[in-house]
Amino acid sequence: MAYVNPLRVELGQRVRLFRERARVLQSAVDADPELEWYEGKTSKVETGTRTVGAAEVRRLAVLFKLSDNEMADLLALAKGARKRTRVPHVADFARNYVLLEQEATQIDYHDEVLIPAVLQTEGYARDLLARTGVADLDERIDERLTRGRLLAEPGAPVLRAVLGEAALHRLPVDHAVAAEQLRHLDSMGQLPNVHLRVLPFAAGLHELVGTGFTILRLATPAITRVYLEGATAATYLHEPAETDVYVSWFERLWAIAADEDSSATILRRRILQVG
Repeated sequence: MAYVNPLRVELGQRVRLFRERARVLQSAVDADPELEWYEGKTSKVETGTRTVGAAEVRRLAVLFKLSDNEMADLLALAKGARKRTRVPHVADFARNYVLLEQEATQIDYHDEVLIPAVLQTEGYARDLLARTGVADLDERIDERLTRGRLLAEPGAPVLRAVLGEAALHRLPVDHAVAAEQLRHLDSMGQLPNVHLRVLPFAAGLHELVGTGFTILRLATPAITRVYLEGATAATYLHEPAETDVYVSWFERLWAIAADEDSSATILRRRILQVG
């Protein structure tokens, strides 16, 4: 499966949106004498297989009559799209997610039963991933742990996680591994940029029972994406009409979950139970 930098895809989508809004044909962009593009390059840019330089962005801004803010966003996207990025050791369908995660300024996560990858310990991750039969198990575990360590680095994103209380029970059968994972959650929750809330069983049913999702926000350029993962594929939502629904739902879950102090109490009580 070919790998494409996700910001190239974002860049292409923006170029196509601006071009169509300005009612400019792809062929007219290709033929622009200042761009000096070959026939078909606009199509390649819009599909994310080619990127553009700053001077080209400024010319496109003229052709498409962009505002200063729109041009600034396009310049930021173009800069990100040119980055050389190491391909992460994750499932093919999750690669774009991991790369966008590295650029995110805020991550909102919800799952009833699964602890997010960036908060997993080696033992939890190994128990979970080994069951999938992946060939590169050690590399995938190292990748996951590296992503988690970045939360404690300068410039780390803000992480808000709403975990169902079941996530504190659906653990490895090895009690030592399970207890280590719970203690790690408690420790990570004390970082200033990590905010954990538990949605207790007592809260009953809610709108998103059974639906886990992650919201990624990038600041420059401003991007909001919702990621939904299945066993063999993933869905990325990008239209505001869709992402706004999940943003609203997450805020609802955040409000009905136990506050952070109460959540820490629930977590520490569970640590004592596991031993």
